[in-house]
Amino acid sequence: MSHDDDRTRYIEITVQSALTRVDSARMPGLKWSLNPYRGCKHNCVYCYARYTHEFLELDPTKDFAQTVYVKRNLPQALRADLRKSSWQREHVSIGTATDPYQPAEGRYQLTRNALLVLREQLTPAGLVTKNTMALRDADIMASLSRAAGFHLIMSISTIDPVLARQLEPDAPTPQQRLRTVQQLVEAGVRVSVALAPVLPGITDGESQLAELIEAAYDHGAEVAFHQPFRMYSATRASLFAYLKTHHPHLLEPYQRVYSVRQDPPREYRWKLSDRIERVRRRLAPRQPASQPMTPNEGQLQLGL
Repeated sequence: MSHDDDRTRYIEITVQSALTRVDSARMPGLKWSLNPYRGCKHNCVYCYARYTHEFLELDPTKDFAQTVYVKRNLPQALRADLRKSSWQREHVSIGTATDPYQPAEGRYQLTRNALLVLREQLTPAGLVTKNTMALRDADIMASLSRAAGFHLIMSISTIDPVLARQLEPDAPTPQQRLRTVQQLVEAGVRVSVALAPVLPGITDGESQLAELIEAAYDHGAEVAFHQPFRMYSATRASLFAYLKTHHPHLLEPYQRVYSVRQDPPREYRWKLSDRIERVRRRLAPRQPASQPMTPNEGQLQLGL
C-alpha cells in the first residue's frame, strides 16, 4: 500500500525482523540498529544513507526524499525479536540510517511504538534525530531510561539558520532543535548534541564550532561526538550541486579530496579534533552540571 502527499510517496512494506546486526570496525560500540523508515523527507544534501535507495533501483538524489518506505509492522517484528531466547538485551541504536522522527512518524507512530516495546522488554536504547517530534515521546523515553537505559542524540551541524536551511532543506531549524533538547532534559531524558557532520570549509570554523557547543551547553546538553563529513558515491550529486550553488570555490577542493577517499585526510581529522577539544576546554565552565563530560572520539554513521 502506498500513500502520497504533495511531494512524497510513502510505500508500506512488511519486514521479517526489526533489528539489523551491525558489524563494522568504524562503529565498535554499535551492535544492533533499528530504522523504522527507509528514505527521509529531510532531504539533507550530505546524507550518506542515500545509497540505500540504489539497492531498490531508485535515484538516490531525487527519490531519497520523495519515496519513503514505511516498515508498517516494525513494532510487532521488534517484539518478536526481543522475545527470542537468544536475545541478551543488548543496546539498540535507533535512527542510524534515516531519521526515526521524520514527518511520516506523525502518521505511523512506529518509533513511538518501538520505544514502548523496548521499555516493555527492558532493552536499553539510543536514538539519533534532528526532529522536534521527539518531544512527543519524552515520557516514554524517560521511563525507558529508568527501566533499562536510554540516550537521545540531537544531530546539529550548524546553528546558522540560513546555512542549515541550505544543508537540511526540510528539517526543523537548529533553534527549534535546541529548544527541544532543553525540554527533553527538563523531562528527565538524557540528551546530548552531535556535531554531525562537520563539513570542511563550511561548518568547521572555530567560532562556528564554539557557537554550537556553547548553544548545546546553554540548553542543558552535553556534546556526544563530532563526525567529519564522509563522502559516499550516492551523495556526490546532491552535495556537489549544493557546492556549485552556494560554495563554488570549494567544488574543486572537494572533488580533489573526495575523488580518492571517503574521508578527509587524516591530518585534517586530527586538526579538527584538536580544534573541538580546544573549544571544549575553553567552554568547560558552561558544561551542564547534571551531564558529565564524555569523550568525543566515538563516531556513529549518521544519515541526518
